[in-house]
Amino acid sequence: MVYRKKLYLLQKKLESEYYSYRQGVISEKEYCSRAKPIDKEIDKLEMATLQGSLVWQGSFSQHALKPKH
Repeated sequence: MVYRKKLYLLQKKLESEYYSYRQGVISEKEYCSRAKPIDKEIDKLEMATLQGSLVWQGSFSQHALKPKH
């Protein structure tokens, strides 16, 4: 639940930065420099929510090398 709220807030912040860029308040370069750390934080939270889930475990087990008998 905590991850969802943080993720939601970060996504809103990213949307706000994009809106500022689209309105011409900030340059594309400034937008990219502001968006990059937000994107990284979002990625971390998304990965943290997947760890321990069946989806996460299943995705790795499908690609794991299995010994041949």
